[in-house]
Amino acid sequence: MIFKWVILIVLGFFVFWLLKPFRQKQKHSADTTSGVAEDMVRCAYCDVHLPESESIVGNGHNFCCVEHRQLYLQSRSRRR
Repeated sequence: MIFKWVILIVLGFFVFWLLKPFRQKQKHSADTTSGVAEDMVRCAYCDVHLPESESIVGNGHNFCCVEHRQLYLQSRSRRR
């Protein structure tokens, strides 16, 4: 009976040892990004920082969404 448990434990370690390089390769590939750094910009309305490629530009300012661009432009027109 104990011999069966010893064989199961040894087989378990052997399978784990065989799959270890595969698991490390998957973990490493999941952690890597494209490696391209992108500038971060600040929304002129709510001060949230976001990547420049995701921002919406209006009147020389960056915004996180169309709604904030509209609200910012409305607030600027009321001040005048």
